[in-house]
Amino acid sequence: MELKQCPKCYTDICVNGKWFHHDHLTTNAYMLNGSEPINVELAKVPTTENELINMLNSQF
Repeated sequence: MELKQCPKCYTDICVNGKWFHHDHLTTNAYMLNGSEPINVELAKVPTTENELINMLNSQF
């Protein structure tokens, strides 16, 4: 699925039992980890949900 190209949009997604938040049009994501999120720097801005999942899988 294509990610909306809008800075106001975001995706929360579960990858391997871990929840991540990604603000569209950025290379930043973070793992929701209680009160202390873990930041993730993506290699590039993902354009699809599958691309985002693959990038997160390669990091965790």
